[in-house]
Amino acid sequence: MTCYPIPENHGMWWLTTSPGWRRLHAVPGDTLTVEEHRNQVDYAEPNIRAAACGRELPFVYPGMFSRFSMPRCAHCCRALNIAQGRGSPVNEAAEKRLADSLEKP
Repeated sequence: MTCYPIPENHGMWWLTTSPGWRRLHAVPGDTLTVEEHRNQVDYAEPNIRAAACGRELPFVYPGMFSRFSMPRCAHCCRALNIAQGRGSPVNEAAEKRLADSLEKP
């Protein structure tokens, strides 16, 4: 799933740090344009932004497996008042929709 700032992701980009690749941080959707994101992908230039946790770091878009399994920053989750978990929040929404559809007769 995506780490773009869609409603299911609480309007946040879910990005990781360039050197660390340890956590997904919530970066406000209005602080990074899609064009800036694409430049980062194309030219490997990290986007330095402030996350919801208050840390200002060089962020990059996580790979597919990271988008599904990397833990979310606990401080970002607290700032957004959402549960901690793994992967971008949109994954949880998709899993809930799938579970709900399987429960229907």
